[in-house]
Amino acid sequence: MSILQNAIDSIVLGLEDFESSDHKRIISCVRNLFAGILLLFKYKLVLLSPPDSNEVLIKQEIVPVLNSSGSIFWKGKGKKTVNVYQIKERFKSLGIDVDWNRIEKINSFRNDIEHYYSRMPKKAIESVISDSFIIIRDFISIHLQKDPRELLGEKAWNTLLKVSEVYKREKQECIKKIEQIDWQMDLLYEAIVNCQCELCGSDLITVHIVDSIPENNKFVCRACGEEYNYETIIKIALEQYSSRNYYFVQKYGEEPEVIQCPFCGELTYIYHERQCALCGEKAEHKCQRCGITIPPEEINEEGFCSWCLHMISKDD
Repeated sequence: MSILQNAIDSIVLGLEDFESSDHKRIISCVRNLFAGILLLFKYKLVLLSPPDSNEVLIKQEIVPVLNSSGSIFWKGKGKKTVNVYQIKERFKSLGIDVDWNRIEKINSFRNDIEHYYSRMPKKAIESVISDSFIIIRDFISIHLQKDPRELLGEKAWNTLLKVSEVYKREKQECIKKIEQIDWQMDLLYEAIVNCQCELCGSDLITVHIVDSIPENNKFVCRACGEEYNYETIIKIALEQYSSRNYYFVQKYGEEPEVIQCPFCGELTYIYHERQCALCGEKAEHKCQRCGITIPPEEINEEGFCSWCLHMISKDD
């Protein structure tokens, strides 16, 4: 059976899992959809692999081989195929553009359901199916140059389309309510809009009764009904935002946008806004002794950079 057929079978099975009343199959829906997406990606790498290279582009191990004419070419070795990171790197080298933010969101959800979301409602899966729909549709039509409806079959295509449209409408309603609140900080608004429920993993977080003052609002997950007060949702949203951006901070040396507040101790101080989203305190960002801009990791109550704090302590 070809990789492409395996990909289609995984996607179709994932959608059948979604429509089942068996809770265990609901959870496996995410696994199968993600597996199907990765198989589509691997199929593209197979298509691009040179003849007689043992499908070199999908193999983890690649070795140089000397042919009869004395030329060197690369050949795949062993049975292990590329993982998510390797696919991403090879796509980048080959100029294959896909929405990795959506893919990483699906992958993160897939990892979390094993450990955190013990009784996940069907509605919580809708955001994953919606993201999957966009990835599958675009990749099949753009990079495989096939008709996704024809390739997946009418039933699977209609399920993807229907669930995606329902989720999109509900998400828009959630955002509409959240937009009515005066957040004052753009990053905080973005974090709330993308916040996922800690109980079920859905990002359909909305507001009970809208009050323009953020602290007066109660938040609820439309997927499972879990409720959050302002303080709790702020902590969850900013922790998740920080976690999503950790990769870029580590790999590209970018400054963290959310740091631990020197006043209340929570991971809720938004560096570029110069204020804690939870307690409202503002720290000095310019060292009061030497005048340099204090980097995020050195922000403190005293208003000095780490070097000046060290020198002050020595003077004492």
